[in-house]
Amino acid sequence: MDAQNIVGNTISASGDNNNNNNNFPQQRSNGNTTIPSYEGNYQVDISSTNFDLETITSSYIGLMRIYRLLYVADHCPQLRNDALLISFKYIQETHFISLYKQILDEIKKQNIPLPNDFDAAWYERTQRNYVHKLEKLDTDLRNFRTNSIKDSIRRGHDDLGDHYLDAGDFFNAVRCYVRSRDYCVTPRHMITMCMNVIKASFYMQNWSNVLSYVSKAEQAIESLESTSKSATTPSALTSMVNPMEVSSASTTNATIASDAVLTSRLKVYAGIAELATKRYKLAARHFLGVSFDHCSNHFQDLISPQTLIQYVCLCSLATFERSEIHRLIIMSTNMKQYLELEPSIRDILHQFYETSYSSCLAVMSQLEPIFALDQYLAPHLRALYYEIRHRIIITYFLPYKNASMPIMARQLNTTIDVLEDELVHLIRSGKIKARIDSKNKILYVADTDQRWHAYQHALTITKQSEKLTRALLLRSAIIKSNLMVKDDSVLSSIRSPNNNNNNNNVSRRHFVPNVAGSMMMDEDDLSDEETM
Repeated sequence: MDAQNIVGNTISASGDNNNNNNNFPQQRSNGNTTIPSYEGNYQVDISSTNFDLETITSSYIGLMRIYRLLYVADHCPQLRNDALLISFKYIQETHFISLYKQILDEIKKQNIPLPNDFDAAWYERTQRNYVHKLEKLDTDLRNFRTNSIKDSIRRGHDDLGDHYLDAGDFFNAVRCYVRSRDYCVTPRHMITMCMNVIKASFYMQNWSNVLSYVSKAEQAIESLESTSKSATTPSALTSMVNPMEVSSASTTNATIASDAVLTSRLKVYAGIAELATKRYKLAARHFLGVSFDHCSNHFQDLISPQTLIQYVCLCSLATFERSEIHRLIIMSTNMKQYLELEPSIRDILHQFYETSYSSCLAVMSQLEPIFALDQYLAPHLRALYYEIRHRIIITYFLPYKNASMPIMARQLNTTIDVLEDELVHLIRSGKIKARIDSKNKILYVADTDQRWHAYQHALTITKQSEKLTRALLLRSAIIKSNLMVKDDSVLSSIRSPNNNNNNNNVSRRHFVPNVAGSMMMDEDDLSDEETM
């Protein structure tokens, strides 16, 4: 079963291939398992994990829950039947009749018994209700246009877009949301429009559109915050006297809290979009800015805290330095709340930071099947795992002039042959300057002519010293002769400011005796003094 057949053009199950991954072999060892290419119709075995569908059904709502269940059904034969039946149950809460038909056909194709409460008339009834409501919304919108009421026209476009979105017609939903932009009067209207476009574009996986409107929404929120800050706020004493101002203050606080939730949601959208476009470091930084309270209470239709910390872990290990991992994740109060929900992810981060690479790779190998069932992470899993292993190899070899490859292979939970292939790739890409002794299985640091480097360094120091000495001698001679530097152009401009003579534009300097015995220094002298 292909996930693209289930979801159609709505969502891509396998994502785009990473062109940079063509340099890697199709399969490679990682501990006791093998990392396959998570592209296309791959299959995952979860017998060695504690993954179940309850983690999805309890953490997500709406279309995101359905899509994740269908992705599991496509790539996990052990959970296929249950995932199809559960998604078939939840799809009836929407008007997504095309997806309902595809799931029902797949259930019949797999010879799965239909549930006892199966409603055979749901499809026709829902389709009829969808068309009826669509006609009503379209008629209302035409009436609003006739009356030329801007706010009503804007809300009419939003209602029509919501109806298309609930039915899975994301293209028409985006078109309706964008049309409401001409009728947005306040920054709050602009924010609502941007959030609607982002949601529909997200389901379409139009990542460039998502990032574009995330930027617009953030600008609208910033302008709204600057406007609210410039407004005068009542004092505490006045608020105690006037109950109306107390109510206004509480409303303002609620608005600020709502804007903070919107900002966190935008970071999630931007992080997933950056992850999908293979900009892993930017994705990690976006995810790090998401508040734990917001993620756990408001984002059930988008992402769960467990999923977010998985994204943070893999993206940061592949791109961040050890100091950044310690400062931004391990020591972060906000991230600690995420890590408490996923002890295995916390172990991976701590072991990587403490250079316990063997244990780190072992835990990553155990969690690999779970990562492979995430529709946004799976297409990039091989690239992220490879990058993490390469960073581990580079860090491991950094303090040595030569290293035994058998010992390295044991420390990295791999075989000598696979390790040698990885080292060859790192050497060719310039990430490691070393040579491989294939016969004795020893990795040597690339030989450099230390004497030549010493001579070059000595010549550079000599030239710098010579230049500095010449400047010091010149300065000493000027001071000994009691000379000063005088700029006639400045004096002439002061005496005759309206003089347009071209000679005034030329800086003329003369050395004249300093009768007063004081020393007036030019800018060049100051630079020489700094050099000293």
